[in-house]
Amino acid sequence: MFSGCSRHSRRANRHQYRNTMQSSGNSAFDAYKADTLRRLEEEQGKFSEFLQRLRDAKDKSEFDDFMDERAKKPKDNDEIVEA
Repeated sequence: MFSGCSRHSRRANRHQYRNTMQSSGNSAFDAYKADTLRRLEEEQGKFSEFLQRLRDAKDKSEFDDFMDERAKKPKDNDEIVEA
């Protein structure tokens, strides 16, 4: 989904990630932050899986529609012409 990130964006994300992993000096806040980040990563993974299932369902639906249309068309190649 966001695979087209620019090089600058990826660099900024790495810098931001390093900053989020630094200790604030408050162990309770650091534990809360770590738990929140873990939960958000889980949610992001679940959402990515949901999007993939949605894409797969759309692909299947489009393929089924194509096959239904194809089955409805008369088959020109099946007619045998006698000479």
